[in-house]
Amino acid sequence: MTKPLLILSVVALIGSQKAWADWDPELEAKEAAERAAAQRAEQARQQQAQQMLDAAKAKAEREVMDGKRKALGAAAQGKTDAEVDRLYQAQTRQNQQEAERLSAEARAALSSGQGAAAVKQVTGKTLQELENMSDAEAEALAQELEKKYGQ
Repeated sequence: MTKPLLILSVVALIGSQKAWADWDPELEAKEAAERAAAQRAEQARQQQAQQMLDAAKAKAEREVMDGKRKALGAAAQGKTDAEVDRLYQAQTRQNQQEAERLSAEARAALSSGQGAAAVKQVTGKTLQELENMSDAEAEALAQELEKKYGQ
């Protein structure tokens, strides 16, 4: 039993000496320095990319804010960006409500009386039938009306 242990010990000792014999501290230090330099270069590239991304985002945000200020006109003068955002959102809500009101009025006009008769005369369908059409049916009707009335 001691003979196998002795053989294992000798093999382990020879193997560890061989490993130590292959070790080159100068080469190891050089490789570590190269890895560190590569890591620093990669960090610098990532930092530069992030700076470019941040600059692009800032430019886009400035352009959006300039567009909002232009849309608001005199109402935006002297206001902070947060105030301009609030004013723009309020104007957008007001415009949306106005569009919905006008749409409802148009729908009411086209679904009753002379409006309904005109829609039926031109398209051959009621407003409700037009709204419930599939995309394919709507495309076919559009082509038919184009042939009939031109562009």
